[in-house]
Amino acid sequence: MMVLSTKLGLRSAQADITAAFVHPKLGPDEHIFVHQPAGFQRGHNLVLSLNRSIYGLRQVPRYFFQHLKCNMEHHGLKQSSLDPCLFIGKSVISLCYVDDILFYACEDLHIDDIIHLLKQDGIMICKEGSAEGFLGVVVKSLGTPSAPCLLLTQTGLTKSVVEALGLCSSFSTVAATPAETSPLPKDSPGIPATGTFNYAAVVGMLLYLSGHTCPDIAFAVHQCARYTFCPTRHHELPLICIGCYLKGTMDKGLIMTPSNDPCVDCYPDADFAGLHGHEDSQYPHCARS
Repeated sequence: MMVLSTKLGLRSAQADITAAFVHPKLGPDEHIFVHQPAGFQRGHNLVLSLNRSIYGLRQVPRYFFQHLKCNMEHHGLKQSSLDPCLFIGKSVISLCYVDDILFYACEDLHIDDIIHLLKQDGIMICKEGSAEGFLGVVVKSLGTPSAPCLLLTQTGLTKSVVEALGLCSSFSTVAATPAETSPLPKDSPGIPATGTFNYAAVVGMLLYLSGHTCPDIAFAVHQCARYTFCPTRHHELPLICIGCYLKGTMDKGLIMTPSNDPCVDCYPDADFAGLHGHEDSQYPHCARS
């Protein structure tokens, strides 16, 4: 949609639904009872019967999406058969990510109209601005209408990674590459991890970063992610190396140059992510196992 929006010059907006999971009503055949909450007492030995869904129920996400889908289709936005989160109308296109929604249209008026209609249906939806900062990804246009170019960055998340690794000091040097040329094998037995930073938390942030705006760190991050639950000092050092690389490329991101060519280029990895010949094929975490 970012590419299509850039090519067609569409207007965009992001919206958030407040208390999303309490919107849908329970079915007539579903009876759920809860204890009276603290500070609310209406007699002894009594419980409450739910009329609407509530946070904590396993089925609530499905109920909410069904509720949102019904309202979208009621106002002319038909669900796509290829992507259930994509709704297409005559003048508005919508993308849903749980309770965060993106709207695209030729004019802002069309977006405002559909948001107003959803509010009339009782959905507590709030418009928050354009789609350029959706889910922490900042989209900046660098080109022209005839030669569009987009720059996608996540500077805030990158700073969080650098801070989590303790690399904010001016004495922390930057790295030219995010990893060594050789793969990262199992280190057992090895020197225990120092624990100066949360290994799993940093890997989680890096996975989100590599999947959206920094594909150049994908190989290095995936190497470290294999040892999230059993890292050693040998695995902490490559993670710090990724942080040093990000510190020097803070303002860099993913560049997209949309074209009218419908072809998709694919690049398969045929050497087992660089691990061929470096590990025992019987080891459970080996790429060939």
